[in-house]
Amino acid sequence: MRTLSWPLPAATLILAALPVAAQGSGDLLAQAHHAWLGGEGLARDRGRAAELYRKAAVAGDPEAMAHLGRMLFRGEGIPRDPAESRTWLEASSARGNARGLYHLAELYQNGFGVAADQVRYARLLRSSAEKGLPDAMAELGQCLERGRGTARDEAEARRWFDRAAQRDPAQFACLATLAWMHERGAGFPKDPVKAMAFAREASRRGEHHGSAMVGRYLAEGIGTPADPASAVSWWTRPECLEDPTALEGLGLLFLEGRGVAKQETQAFRLFQAAARLGSGSACYWVADCFATGRGTPKDPASAVSWFAKAAAEQEPWSFGRLATMYHQGEGVAPDDRRAVAWLKQGEALGSAFAVYLLGWFTENGWGLEKDGARMLAYYQEAADRKFALAWYQLGHVFMAGVLVPKDPVRSFECFEMGASMGQVRAQHQVGWAYQNGLGVVRNLTEAFRYYQMAADQGNPTSMSQLGIFHERGWVVPRNASRALELYLKAAAQGHALAWENAANLYEHGADGILQDLPKARRAFAESAALGRASAMASMGRFFELGLGGEADRDQALAWYRKAMDMGDRDAQLAYVRLTAPAEPEGPEPAEDAP
Repeated sequence: MRTLSWPLPAATLILAALPVAAQGSGDLLAQAHHAWLGGEGLARDRGRAAELYRKAAVAGDPEAMAHLGRMLFRGEGIPRDPAESRTWLEASSARGNARGLYHLAELYQNGFGVAADQVRYARLLRSSAEKGLPDAMAELGQCLERGRGTARDEAEARRWFDRAAQRDPAQFACLATLAWMHERGAGFPKDPVKAMAFAREASRRGEHHGSAMVGRYLAEGIGTPADPASAVSWWTRPECLEDPTALEGLGLLFLEGRGVAKQETQAFRLFQAAARLGSGSACYWVADCFATGRGTPKDPASAVSWFAKAAAEQEPWSFGRLATMYHQGEGVAPDDRRAVAWLKQGEALGSAFAVYLLGWFTENGWGLEKDGARMLAYYQEAADRKFALAWYQLGHVFMAGVLVPKDPVRSFECFEMGASMGQVRAQHQVGWAYQNGLGVVRNLTEAFRYYQMAADQGNPTSMSQLGIFHERGWVVPRNASRALELYLKAAAQGHALAWENAANLYEHGADGILQDLPKARRAFAESAALGRASAMASMGRFFELGLGGEADRDQALAWYRKAMDMGDRDAQLAYVRLTAPAEPEGPEPAEDAP
């Protein structure tokens, strides 16, 4: 029998009292499975299943111990009891049962009745995977892919995904595992429709995460058209009301108002309920609500406290949020050394966000010495962990020459990597590089394509650039009305240049757009209020000449002065012109002058 490398006092006590699996325990196990699944004229009866699993477990059956332990920590038909769950799962694991090891790993992953411990989680998964459980193989692949609880190794991750995919579906402990493998394309070709089919079957079989997963797929439109109302229906089923994943998903739907009425207070309550069930990610969202004032009054100190609770559950994003709050002095005294300490903890647990922020802190010298090589190493490590924003930041430092020599070609390559991962700012920068020939041959068609990608994600700067393309007839036919539509859409998000571009169209008119000086004046005012110097100079000109409203020399001078102070040369010339003393007039010529 394989012994584990940590003490199992409770399991040892149980094992001492348990017989070797009795002759009838297999029959009990079969009866328990039948009660769990139902069928053949028998209604599903989780309470009866738990009773039979317990009898088989007491008789010494390690498989029954694993099932009973799972039911106890998930509250499947019986009251939750994390302590007893752990006892049975440790007993099953000590007897070398793959399912027992797998479910014990879940306890350490989520902190159910034990302190969350990602290293132990990964170690238990490996033990289970080596004994042939495909679910453990797949989850171990995830750990290796993300560097969570173990060293990151993408090649080994792929090998475990492939091994899991080669197993018969009947060998999987949970059909939900097959669902997410098909969703992500892990070991199988990516197939959202099959993912949804497996999730529905998992729900039909009474699997813990099946209904919650169907709800998420409906909310996000995975393998089926997005249907938030149906997602709410699934997430409010009885089996989901004690599932922190379902409660959290429902909370996010209400928080964002995606396809349902926004209910921030209800979202906050759902996050609290999920947090009480031991969900580290729910602790994170409770903290986020306190930090942003969504669903509850803004309370930075409570946000720090809840982010710390999430970090104690080893929730990967919480370390970065704690670091930024310590850096900015929100809810705590500013302390960059403490911020860096949180980031180091996150780095040790495989948080790509924490590694990215270590690069950012190194770039700016916050709690760490400025060091170009180390900065690049952090950003590259985060990028290799598929943190798309790190590719954008690498592109930025090579473009601007931040602590490293400028390198337009390498900058473009990094932006392009980020863009391929859907990072919206990187998509815009690739468009800009193609438009201006920065690190790549100038190509307006490609520039337009990347601007469109970013605009489709709501990026106002790309919307404004697309407006310029339509206004000038680059790549697409000249269309001032479409340009104005794009400028105003970007302007609605507070984009200063877009307001100025719209103002110029209103001032001069264009095909399909009548000159409208009052609208031009208002648009310039919006742009100027957002800090654009050239728009301030235009406001000075409008007040000086009385365009779109009354003339006002004092207002004209005030706007010219604001623009001049920001370095606008035209505004400086106008200001000097208006404030220069009048030239003295010469004497009147005498009437008798020759």
